[in-house]
Amino acid sequence: MRSFRRWAQFSLATMFALTLPLSQAQAQDCVQFSGLKHCAVGSARLMVQGTELTAQTNDTSGKSGVSVDTVNAKTWEAGLSYEPSDKAQETTVKTFLAGGKVVATSTVTDSIDGRTFAASFVDATGKPTTYSAMILLEGRLVATVSGLPSGAVAARGSAFPSSPGRRPSCTILRYDLCMQMCGGSTIDCAYCKIPCRDDFVNDVWTLGNGRIPYLSLSFRSPFGFSLGGFAATADPVVGDELVLVADAPSAGAAQDADQVAVKSTAKTLSLSNESVIRR
Repeated sequence: MRSFRRWAQFSLATMFALTLPLSQAQAQDCVQFSGLKHCAVGSARLMVQGTELTAQTNDTSGKSGVSVDTVNAKTWEAGLSYEPSDKAQETTVKTFLAGGKVVATSTVTDSIDGRTFAASFVDATGKPTTYSAMILLEGRLVATVSGLPSGAVAARGSAFPSSPGRRPSCTILRYDLCMQMCGGSTIDCAYCKIPCRDDFVNDVWTLGNGRIPYLSLSFRSPFGFSLGGFAATADPVVGDELVLVADAPSAGAAQDADQVAVKSTAKTLSLSNESVIRR
């Protein structure tokens, strides 16, 4: 097997250069994908290719992308991957709306130094609330911090493996770019077929005072997450899943997502393995 040092040696500038044209597909303003209506936002063009929907644009201002009609979804899940622009960093913003009002947002910024994750939530009355960040490792909670201000950075995604030879668990790049970056066999680079997953959940948590609904967002990242430098967490703690959850309860079904808008500074943004669960 080839050493995975290629990840560390692969500069962001080189990654930007690895761009291949999308295969030809008919561009439409709105398309059906995974049983959901998707519409272009800004100057994006939507193309469905097999099990993947791609929003392609020359606008790298972050104002273009795709909007998904989720129709009262208590959960939404999708794998996200992209083709970088020529910028030094890429920013992807997801906005979740219920009844025409924003109930949650996430902002993920990717650069050569890694990834940062920030979120905002509202409470049951629609007012902004603080939130908590939880790091999980194989489903077990290993670190948490609460009381983060709305919009504050909660955690970071590692740019490189935490141990020699460790391979990513998923990819944030389009398959063709990921394979070029990996440079190995299809077995060595199997993770290139697994876009990193993002989730939105509006569900109940069983607490001491009953079953209470909370809004939350969860993420996967190629080399996991670190929670360090926040509150009482002195040393970075590494895990494989990040969960961001509002500190105040939601309004339950009234704040289920009717629409998800995903906008990015990237040239292309792809959704795959998308699904929703309704009450």
